[in-house]
Amino acid sequence: MKHKFISTLFITLGLHVMPANAANQPVFQVATIGSLTQGVYDGDYTYGNLMKHGDFGLGTFLDLNGEMVAIDGSYYQIEANGKLKSVRTSQIVPFAEVTFFHPQMQKTLSAIHDYQQLGKTLNAYFGNKNIPHAIRIDGTFKSLTLRSLRKQKKPYPLLTKASSEQAIFHLNNVEGSIVGFWFPKYWAGIAVPGLHLHFVTKDRSTGGHVLEIELDKNAQVSLQSLQTVEVYLPATTSFAKTNLSDENLQHSIKKAEGGSE
Repeated sequence: MKHKFISTLFITLGLHVMPANAANQPVFQVATIGSLTQGVYDGDYTYGNLMKHGDFGLGTFLDLNGEMVAIDGSYYQIEANGKLKSVRTSQIVPFAEVTFFHPQMQKTLSAIHDYQQLGKTLNAYFGNKNIPHAIRIDGTFKSLTLRSLRKQKKPYPLLTKASSEQAIFHLNNVEGSIVGFWFPKYWAGIAVPGLHLHFVTKDRSTGGHVLEIELDKNAQVSLQSLQTVEVYLPATTSFAKTNLSDENLQHSIKKAEGGSE
């Protein structure tokens, strides 16, 4: 009889684990951004299981087939044409981060000229910069540059190569929501350090991974601090054989994911 070994890393960044119904929910993550960067686009975890851990988040799919965004309890797959479709519970998760979103702070954003300024503005709102934060921004955006990844075939290329062939979209004066997370620098290799954001239009028709942003009208940002992180580590051969100690890994993550801290 074959035995399947499953690894899950639990890290609590506070004095105690909050109860399940408390405002401070854990963020649940499948695999690591490092493994995704190194071309691990398969997995052994389904979206059906992931949906039990959150109603809000982002990720990708088997073969790197597009971007995932979860908002208000609904999970969407953003295909290479930028269009959305509902996620099936049987689909495989190579990488994702989700939580049950219960914001603890709301602010008004205005006159955001680019991604870098957005990062600096949000950073000033984080009371504790040594823990992750979930971020939602609702409003009308003057301009957005988005991407969605194209489906890959084995042998998988590295994420830097796959992202060089990504589909790019430009949206102007569009109403919708940004969903994402901010992680401190010391999480590099596990999660994306700094901002990692996905966007979906209000009518849930279009979206993508946010590469650039401009905002000239008021928008509402909602923030949730996250003191507990749970990381599921796949039991796949591809994950086991991947070099996650590569000295160039952090540079590769920044190049593939874009954005800013």
